[in-house]
Amino acid sequence: MELLAIVISLALSFILGSIPSGYLIVKKFKGIDIRKVGSGNIGSTNVKRGAGKGFSIATQAADVIKGAVAVLVAMGFYKFFDIGMDRNFFLAMNAFVAILGHDYTPFLGFNGGKGVNTTLGAFVLIEPIAVFTGVALYFVLAKVTKIVSIRSMSLGVTLFLVTLIKGSPFGNVIFTLLAALLMLYRHEENIKRLIRGEEK
Repeated sequence: MELLAIVISLALSFILGSIPSGYLIVKKFKGIDIRKVGSGNIGSTNVKRGAGKGFSIATQAADVIKGAVAVLVAMGFYKFFDIGMDRNFFLAMNAFVAILGHDYTPFLGFNGGKGVNTTLGAFVLIEPIAVFTGVALYFVLAKVTKIVSIRSMSLGVTLFLVTLIKGSPFGNVIFTLLAALLMLYRHEENIKRLIRGEEK
């Protein structure tokens, strides 16, 4: 029973994370396939380029919410079922799986976003201090650089470092590390452009 509950919880987290918010919002209200605009990414940064600030904010909110809902559902599973696993590890694992869903959504051929906002939503209920520290750094860096990718990657790394430094539970440290590494991997092309001095 506990294995089945774990599998169902993880599956729900993945599905919730997989909801392609940016694509659905822009398609519904602008009639545009955001994948054919700018970088082709479905995240809020490209939505801003292709559809405007309002749609970008809506995408950010939706991506944060779906990450948080996935963890809330996992909390419910832990409360009502015999999971047989450390609670922190279980919740952090579900958070990471929700991020995987966003980055590799099956609804768009397993090609999703870069996971920044979904990472925030997924971990805000688990590591609020780390999340808000990362967000604060993001806005501080906005005074220094307009390059969103630098600020986004810095946010992801900060999330892990704060979790590590404050001595958070093992599961939180492991899965924020994986989330940070995944975020860096999803920004691979941005990193290449940064090295070439072409990133904007």
